[in-house]
Amino acid sequence: MDKYVTMEEYRELRKKVFTDEHPHTLGEYEGVQLDSGICEMMDELRSFEVRADDCWIISYPKAGTTWVQEIVFCAMHDGNLQEVNKTHTKMQVPFLEHSMPEEIRRLKNLPPTHRIADEMPSPRVIKSHLPGQLLPLQIWTKKAKIVYVIRNPKDLMVSYFYFENLLNLNGAGLPFEEYLEYRNSNKASEGSWWDHYLYFWKRRHQPNVLLLRFEDLKRDLRGNVEIISRFLGKALSAKTLDDITEHCSFDNMKSNPMTNPDYLLSTDERPGCSFMRKGKSGSWKTHFTVAQNEAMDALIKEKLHGTGLTFDH
Repeated sequence: MDKYVTMEEYRELRKKVFTDEHPHTLGEYEGVQLDSGICEMMDELRSFEVRADDCWIISYPKAGTTWVQEIVFCAMHDGNLQEVNKTHTKMQVPFLEHSMPEEIRRLKNLPPTHRIADEMPSPRVIKSHLPGQLLPLQIWTKKAKIVYVIRNPKDLMVSYFYFENLLNLNGAGLPFEEYLEYRNSNKASEGSWWDHYLYFWKRRHQPNVLLLRFEDLKRDLRGNVEIISRFLGKALSAKTLDDITEHCSFDNMKSNPMTNPDYLLSTDERPGCSFMRKGKSGSWKTHFTVAQNEAMDALIKEKLHGTGLTFDH
């Protein structure tokens, strides 16, 4: 992306998106609720040219995408952290379906993100929140590597609640109880979390798919850095794995302007708000009422029954 804009220019464009208060309206594509701007590009995204040496980071939003993409990017660069830190992770890992509004992009002749990704050299790391059935068709025929991340849906709800309020997205302004009803429905953006999860859960044994849990990353980051590296075909030294683990700790990523999205999202305009909020497991316990927890447990049991997918909650 830095072929078109510098980090500072990108940050100014993002600030303009905030200050101009561009509305986030939903449309529908093949039965899934998506941002209307994404819906307009979906036919083009479906035919996106995938490469066999790509690595795709895919998740439902707020499951740990930014965390995992940094680990993957470090491993793909053999732990060369000096190279990794040259520019912001958002400039290095294209977010396939997310582009700035056209009138904003026009200010710098900035193409849509997927066209920028087309021009990037291999091997590419690309991320997406699209449900599996809406991803580019070639992702399955080219057998690109896929790292899919899941998270306890209760913590997902809490994290997404704060995120939507931070960026004034579709669920912003709703009381938490109403937000749970919205996000636990098929009317939510990106569709339901359970359909998103189960699509990849059923494919977790395919050799080009690695399924990770946010909670496992929290429990054993070093071990999962090694798992990811081996999945990518990298035989990294113990010291390199240690260095990547240290670099990708939550505290270090939050304090690093090259990894914290706050630097590019202009969240300084909203004091007290942050993209990287707490990075913990179990935050739902301080947000859910007893009734909300019981309702969520019932929903999880109903949607995941018989699939083998369970969560410690």
